This record gives sequence, C-alpha cells and structure tokens, in this order.
Amino acid sequence: MLMKVGFIGLGIMGKPMALHVIKSGYETYIFDLNTNAVDELKILGGNACSSNSEIAENCDVIITMLPTSKHVTQVLFSEEGLANNCKPGTIVIDMSSVSTEDSREFAAKLKPFNIQFMDAPVSGGEPMALEGRLSIMVGGEEQDFEKVLPLFQTMGENIVHFGESGTGSAAKLANQIIVSINLAGLSEACVYASKSGIDLNKLFEAISGGLAGSAVMDAKMPSIIERNFEPGGKIETNFKDLGNIQHSANALGVPLPVTNIVKEIFSSEVANGNSKKDHSYIIDFFEKMANHRV
Repeated sequence: MLMKVGFIGLGIMGKPMALHVIKSGYETYIFDLNTNAVDELKILGGNACSSNSEIAENCDVIITMLPTSKHVTQVLFSEEGLANNCKPGTIVIDMSSVSTEDSREFAAKLKPFNIQFMDAPVSGGEPMALEGRLSIMVGGEEQDFEKVLPLFQTMGENIVHFGESGTGSAAKLANQIIVSINLAGLSEACVYASKSGIDLNKLFEAISGGLAGSAVMDAKMPSIIERNFEPGGKIETNFKDLGNIQHSANALGVPLPVTNIVKEIFSSEVANGNSKKDHSYIIDFFEKMANHRV
C-alpha cells in the first residue's frame, strides 16, 4: 500500500512536483495559501486541506516546498505546524532551498517529536519540474532515503543521497554558486558580443557544443535572445540562495570572492525592482554598464 503524502507549497516549482506525485498514484494531501493552486490540483486528484495540521493528521510523509527558511520554520513549528500535529514516525522532507545550518537545526528540533527530517532541495527549474526530471540532492538517514526513494523518483531522475542532515542543502548551495556565476558570465558575454555586432543566434550555434557550453546557456540564452524574462527561476530566489551561501561559507571559513561579486549584481537588480523577473534578467545590469541593449 502506497504511503499517504502531504505537499505544502504549490508555487512555480511545488505545483508541478505535487502533480507528479498525484499522477503516480499516491494518496496526496495538498495545502497552500494560494487556494487557486489547491483547487487546480484538487480537480486532478489531490485532496485539498485547509491547514498544515490537517496535512499532518493525514499523512505518513510530508513534503514542504517553500520560499525561505522563515516559511519552513512557520510550517514546522507554529502551533498549527507539523511538529505539534504529526504522528510519531512521520517523515518530513523539506525540498526548499535553505542554508545547511537551517536544515540541521530543523532536524534537531524535530527529533524530540519523533519526526524524521530530510533536506532534499532540487535543481532544474520549472522546465524540469514540469517534466518530472529534477535533480534532487538529499541529506538524512539512509533508511529514510531508501523508504522515500520511489517518491523522489516521481519528481526527479538524478537523485543523490549525500549523507546526514544538511548535506543535501550544502550540495544545492554549491549548485547555486555554479548557476549564478554562469548566469553572470553568460550575460556579460552576450552584451559584449551584441555590441561587437555579432548575431547572438549564430554565437549560440557556434559555442553551445564547445567548452563554453553549459546547461545554463542551453536554458537561458534563447530566452535572452527573445527577451523573454517570464520567471522560471526568479532573481529574488537566486539572491536569497546567495545570501545562504555567504552565511554558510562564513561559518566554514571559506572565501567566495567571485560568488560575492555576483551576489552584488543580483542585489542591484533586486534594488531596481526586478526581483520577480527570471534570473537571466541580470543581463540588465551589464546592459546598463555598457549602455547597450541586447
């Protein structure tokens, strides 16, 4: 008999992820403050809930996919939260992007409630979420990972267990260093090439298969060329991740000179009112510096 799954957080990423769980045959209970998202998934087979506590009372495994650690803390530890209302032995899987320290703290605080915690952030953005092909980076107990692996496989195809609580979040932050620096490099190169008179479509054709090519380039350069900045991953989300990276790196004593420069580029775009745009829109920063619009 399949476990009963709760899913809290039905945003850009959470909604398609929850839909894959529903379509895979799991009895799935859903909750989000956005009732439209809940209603949409209810029509497709989800069980609509009106509170976190209702999720807790019905489910064996509960997934949270939320914007920040503040939201995860509220869901876990408020009076109506999971800690106070879950059955003993429940597994809580936080798939949000939070800091390593946050994940370890969540695991430690849930242990007295006999609730198992796993951090399992994802990479791949909205396109991979829609296709059910996310990369999932997991921290937590080995036996819990084995138990929920079939559930992860409904949402992703590259699923790696790194070790104890917090290691999944650390892997995601390392991923975000690479993604953010790639976005900045791609933006800088596109502005340079465009102002040099190069057709960016031809440039993409020429270099995408070479050493300069990357998943970031494949996903974002067509959007830059078309100037389509509808969010798959938002600037504010990357900026939040970069703050978590800086916090964790400071705690470890790891200098991140390039990452911190890129963080200030994202900070500039947030300050200029662009936080809700796709993270590829940091090209705006380079366009303004060069006085040239791609």
